[in-house]
Amino acid sequence: MGITARKNTNPQPGEAGATSIRLVTGEPVAFPDPATARVAVIGLGYVGLPLTLGFARGSRAIGFDINTEKVSQLKSGIDFTGEVTSTELRAADADFTTDPALMADADVIIVCVPTPVNSHNRPDYGPLIAASKTIGKNMKRGAVVVFESTVDPGTTEERCLPVIELHSGMKEGIDFHLGYSPERINPADPTRKLADIKKIVAGSTPAGTEFLEKLYSRVIKAGLFPATSIRVAEAAKILENTQRDVNIALMNQMMMLFDKMGIRSTDVIAAAGSKWNFHHYRPGLVGGHCIAVDPYYLVDSGRRHGLAMELVASARAVNEQTPHYLVEKLEELLPKSRQGLSGKKVLVLGRSFKEDCPDTRNSKTFPLMDALWNRGAEVFNFDPVAFDDHFEGGRGARNIEDPAEAGPYDAIIVTLSHACFRQQFDGETLKSLAHKHAPLIDMRGNFGSVEVTDWFSYWRP
Repeated sequence: MGITARKNTNPQPGEAGATSIRLVTGEPVAFPDPATARVAVIGLGYVGLPLTLGFARGSRAIGFDINTEKVSQLKSGIDFTGEVTSTELRAADADFTTDPALMADADVIIVCVPTPVNSHNRPDYGPLIAASKTIGKNMKRGAVVVFESTVDPGTTEERCLPVIELHSGMKEGIDFHLGYSPERINPADPTRKLADIKKIVAGSTPAGTEFLEKLYSRVIKAGLFPATSIRVAEAAKILENTQRDVNIALMNQMMMLFDKMGIRSTDVIAAAGSKWNFHHYRPGLVGGHCIAVDPYYLVDSGRRHGLAMELVASARAVNEQTPHYLVEKLEELLPKSRQGLSGKKVLVLGRSFKEDCPDTRNSKTFPLMDALWNRGAEVFNFDPVAFDDHFEGGRGARNIEDPAEAGPYDAIIVTLSHACFRQQFDGETLKSLAHKHAPLIDMRGNFGSVEVTDWFSYWRP
């Protein structure tokens, strides 16, 4: 019987932290060949689908998802996320399936399921635990299990690993191996695809980290960063997203303050940006399933460790309040004679959570439309990019296919800078949609021509 040294990723007081080891008795199973290992990916969204196709170039890959409609579409060469083309899908050497039994054929299983929050903004580990159970029931001995979902530090080893061991009857470090490599996909960004983004990798042992470096080098061309432990890798990813959330919150708060002072925040940012070390962030609606969610995992983690995480929590509160501020601003811009939003027709351009991306998950346009509706407005929404596969809010809002069909409007809010918006809406088109002096809130500053500003009561951050 052999003895394997493993990093202690959860050191107790007085221990040597990440440099210490704990001993696992038994003869560990060998790692598969990283150059030819067959990879199964759980979760076929923005993260999992490009990974599946990337690994399919080296050996036949397996793409697993519980959504039967999505799997059916992928088999037909359709990806609603737009991350891969029909040609790429049809040419891929991959099995798209809802049958978890196929995981028994995989040498490596990569988990790319979402990590949402519940209605109280507490972490919902349900998808992760469900994926861990599925893995435990179906994986073969010698498999390497890698998690990519963004989580608070400790989740992979303290929540997911015990579930896998329980349902497999196997021990990590002896019968299978564990790793973590946080996803860094930027949806709808054609300049930074999977291969172009440097990737963090961490195994539960140095040998595991070395294996992951070789494995991911099959699909990553931008380079790999070996983290000192799984916990460090988890913390690095959640820090990336939280840093962005905090900085955008600062810009949103400055937007509100500078507007009271009669100056535009974007003008201030442009001036401040003339300094070499100024960090460029802009105000806006912070939604989606990453930046607007992951900080809550840190807040919850801080709570468990006796820390309030005031800065992180406050930044989240500012960004959650921003849609409501915009509604108040819209009401302020209305001519006094029109007496508030009650009964007014408002056109909202944009519904997805970011530019040129169909994903509507956690889009902050929905609470904006809810706030408009709560004040009595008749709300119309136009977004030809958005793909609606679930309900996120927007009570009373009517989705329209032609913005002219319900006009003229009493106000317009442009939440996003879709390329199709810039192509479709010139000055004359916008003027035809609204009454003279109607408020136009232009969050991305795309429609600031004299023609538009002379017609509308125009405002941008």
